[in-house]
Amino acid sequence: MLRLVPDCGGLIRNLAITLPPFLLAASQAGKRQALQNLAESLTAGTELILLVETDFEAATREWVSTQRLRCSYRILAHVPAGAMCDADLWTQDTFLAAEDDGQPQLLPLHQTDHPGQHARWLAAAGYAEAAAPPLHLAGGNHLTGPDFRLVGAQSVLQSASAGGWGEALARHEGLDARHLHVFGFPLLQRGHPPALAQQPGHLDLVLTVTGITSPAGQPLLLLADPRIGCDPDGPPVPGWSDQLDASAARLTADGFTVIRNKVPYLAHPLHAPNPTLRAYNNVILENDIRHELGNGRPLVWLPHFGDLEPDLEPFDRMARRVWEDLGFAPIPVHGWSAMLRAGGALRCAGKVLRRAPWPTRD
Repeated sequence: MLRLVPDCGGLIRNLAITLPPFLLAASQAGKRQALQNLAESLTAGTELILLVETDFEAATREWVSTQRLRCSYRILAHVPAGAMCDADLWTQDTFLAAEDDGQPQLLPLHQTDHPGQHARWLAAAGYAEAAAPPLHLAGGNHLTGPDFRLVGAQSVLQSASAGGWGEALARHEGLDARHLHVFGFPLLQRGHPPALAQQPGHLDLVLTVTGITSPAGQPLLLLADPRIGCDPDGPPVPGWSDQLDASAARLTADGFTVIRNKVPYLAHPLHAPNPTLRAYNNVILENDIRHELGNGRPLVWLPHFGDLEPDLEPFDRMARRVWEDLGFAPIPVHGWSAMLRAGGALRCAGKVLRRAPWPTRD
């Protein structure tokens, strides 16, 4: 039976990132540094898979040789020259990782805002490419928990055809046996019943599955609380804050415990000419413990912005404290302000392909 690889749980065994040719240009040093920081933060026992075009294998090997990696790695350089576009940087969005009777499978997502061929390219690493589901879906608009899934309302709406919302929702539900919840807020329309909408377009920019439960036994989610400027006590962002408050209320009604984490929403003359949310919720995590590290806590890889935007260091500290209070050991991954113009953060760039079983849950 096909089961999607969750965003929480067992130790990460394989993680893929993509290096489109533009990233190897001298002008893209900041973006490369963010990916290097992620690669160097991975622990022993994890394999990093790097997808590159054939003509850039030597440059990629030179880039990797400068890094202090603890993880193992493979460079898959069989992608034909010219096959990658800049948006292929976001490995998360173009496919879903799954297992079928213990065998890894990749489900390409052809109906998405950034279609790509990552599933086909990864076939060389021993992954079977399964049939594409008949859904409009991006990996960044879908989260998988231990026994539930979350999909953004926009994906259901865009999947709808003659059968309408109900038929599209049923197709999304059929993707995996876990119970499906829709992330969004009621949108009032004159002369029509309320419809569901979402903000932003990819839920993983503001919502995190933690893999843990609240004292009440409910699955615990972390949802961004955007604030204007670089002061954590600054005012809420008009529009966004109301929409995310309403989204939180729907999640609570669905049986989740929702904790809000403050995140900044502001412009930056170099990294974000227009006001942009810093995606502290765009994380990668484990719930099992790497005992060899000796800290007795599960790990969360947490994007940081204060290294390139010093005024945001209070938000970096606050983000670490939130995860520490939840029982995790945060691993700061610096440099993600350089990715703001490209429109994503840490989870967007890295795709977990396989996890070890989680002994306490699997």
